[in-house]
Amino acid sequence: MITYSDNPPAYEFVAAQTSNGFGGQDAPSSDKAEAKPITRQTHQSPLSVPPVVSVHGRPAPMMQPTTVYHYHNPQTGDHLASLLPPDHPEMVCLQQGSHDTHTRFGILGLLAAVLWFPLGVGLCLLDRKVVCRRCGLLIDDGVCG
Repeated sequence: MITYSDNPPAYEFVAAQTSNGFGGQDAPSSDKAEAKPITRQTHQSPLSVPPVVSVHGRPAPMMQPTTVYHYHNPQTGDHLASLLPPDHPEMVCLQQGSHDTHTRFGILGLLAAVLWFPLGVGLCLLDRKVVCRRCGLLIDDGVCG
């Protein structure tokens, strides 16, 4: 048995029922109504549409299949799917499990460290920028950045 929740009726079927199936004419009166079985309709999937060969007289570009790389984090056991290849710097950092950090201190922090030593050293630590040398990711921008 096919229910409407599993397979909703087609528009033509519903339109035919609202006009009683007689094209707008009055239905002949009879005690027995004709029962029409609901037929299952097959719908074509959107993937079965033929590809476009040309657009405005020019050949359409053909899309290459997208390569998805799968990574496994050895420290946490997490699985990651990415479009970046294994030799990309961000993926190298992910595979290594850590970034190769490089710290640069700002000019205001350096001046504060010299002028107001030892309290200025704390201000110097607030005015720093930490960047990964491998992938260029900005890890810490500091308070002043």
